[in-house]
Amino acid sequence: MSNNVVANSSTQTGAGVLFSEEEAGRFALGFIALDRPGALNALALEMLKAIGNKLLEWRARAEIACVVFHAESEKAFCAGGDAKSLALRLREDGEPAFARDYFTTEYFVDYLIHAYPKPVLCWADGITFGGGVGIMNGATYRVTTERSSLAMPETAIGLFPDVGSTYFLNRLPAGLGLFLGLSGARFSGFDAAAIGMAEGVARSESKKETFAGLSRLDWTSDPQANAELLRRYMKSRTEAAPAENSALVKSLDAVARLTDHSTIDAIDRALREWSGEDLWLKSAIAAYLAASPTAVKTTFEQLRRGKKLTLKEAFLREWDMEVNYCTTPDFTEGVRARLIDKDNRPRWNPPALSAVADETIERYFRPQPDGVNLLAEKLAAARID
Repeated sequence: MSNNVVANSSTQTGAGVLFSEEEAGRFALGFIALDRPGALNALALEMLKAIGNKLLEWRARAEIACVVFHAESEKAFCAGGDAKSLALRLREDGEPAFARDYFTTEYFVDYLIHAYPKPVLCWADGITFGGGVGIMNGATYRVTTERSSLAMPETAIGLFPDVGSTYFLNRLPAGLGLFLGLSGARFSGFDAAAIGMAEGVARSESKKETFAGLSRLDWTSDPQANAELLRRYMKSRTEAAPAENSALVKSLDAVARLTDHSTIDAIDRALREWSGEDLWLKSAIAAYLAASPTAVKTTFEQLRRGKKLTLKEAFLREWDMEVNYCTTPDFTEGVRARLIDKDNRPRWNPPALSAVADETIERYFRPQPDGVNLLAEKLAAARID
């Protein structure tokens, strides 16, 4: 092992992300801090490229024992992918070349975190949407706080939930993943821990002390031992989230009943006819009713067809789907209405679920005409199984 551990060095990449290394005995910890507060740390392409390169560098360095993701901002860990820039480029270029590059890079980073040979800690404090969940989800230990607000809100901007959603939403309690994907409903850090999307909840003000303690742990050259060391330490620094603290858990039975149908049309009817008093459920259904009908139907098929896919298969299929889907008018219109003009009045085309043709949805699931999946090629080149 190299003894050239850099103590407390920090590098500003200029791409909205900071990298630093902290000495930890004979080893070092690598810190990745998202630092684009004006955009709630939305993941620009250059940020993702920088993160991917740094993860590969640290993967090859024996002295790096653990990697930590967090954010400089107190308001957001990460609001997701940079949908605004992507939609503007699609409108300008009229073809998905930039989208291919963007989703190849984003999914590569996400899958690399899942497959990383060293333990990864993610401190998801504040807003954690979409692509932020994608980064968080692959970590060895996922921490939320009392300020965390999570969601997969893609249908609100005319898109489907990605970054591995096909896999992880299908593994939530009965019907919940489908409901979260269709509605984009927000849930708290306590909810995330209660349903297994986080390992524990910490007080936001404990971050500095918790990170300082990481450098005092007895790290070794054994990644599995280090992963267990990280889990034990973080368990001592976080709290479990009992079901009584979770509004989402209290809604699980109702969610299961509402989604227990074999077609999206039947689910749609059940959601429209619901008339209960559950405030979380009421808000979630309102979000569903405002979502893109095309995105809703695509999401239903995505999760229905993807139940038996492995994580890698899910990412590869989502890559093909995104390249096929992102040029649809609903995506650029959804971004216009929600993120650019912010009038919150998207003009969906078609405007009703009943008008979304099955053959339209079928096109989104086709491999690329040339048979090339750039994500598969990038993973193979980096020797990531």
